[in-house]
Amino acid sequence: MKKSMFGIIGDQYTRVPPVSTTDLSTQTVIVVGANTGLGFEAPKHFARMNPGRLILACRNKEKGAAAAFKIREETQCQTVELQLLDLSKFSSVIAFVDNFLRDGSRLDLLVANAAVSTTNYKTTDDGWEES
Repeated sequence: MKKSMFGIIGDQYTRVPPVSTTDLSTQTVIVVGANTGLGFEAPKHFARMNPGRLILACRNKEKGAAAAFKIREETQCQTVELQLLDLSKFSSVIAFVDNFLRDGSRLDLLVANAAVSTTNYKTTDDGWEES
C-alpha cells in the first residue's frame, strides 16, 4: 500500500512499543563500529535486554574500551566485551572471525554499522578502495 505524505509524517509521531523486556540471555550480539554514533547507541539498547554476549567490534582499542566501560556503567550489563576489528585489513577480519569461532559461539544478531566516507580516492593496505 502506498502512503501519502501525511501518512509518512503521522508515522513519525506513532509511539513504538518498548522492547526492553525482550530477553537476549541466550543470544550473542555483535555491533561493528560500536564506539560512536549509532554504533554506540545500538549496543546500549541491546545491553538492556540481558544479552548472553555483547561484543563491541571496534578498530581503536582505547575508544572501544571507553565505550565498553560507559555501556557497562550506564546499563549494568556485565556481558559486554571488546574485540578489535579493522575492516580495512583482511588480517584483522580473519583474526576477529577466528577468535569468535574459537569460543564456539553462535552469532544471533549483527549490526554491521561501520563505514567510511571520503571524497579522495584511497586504498587499504590490502589494495582495495577504502570507501
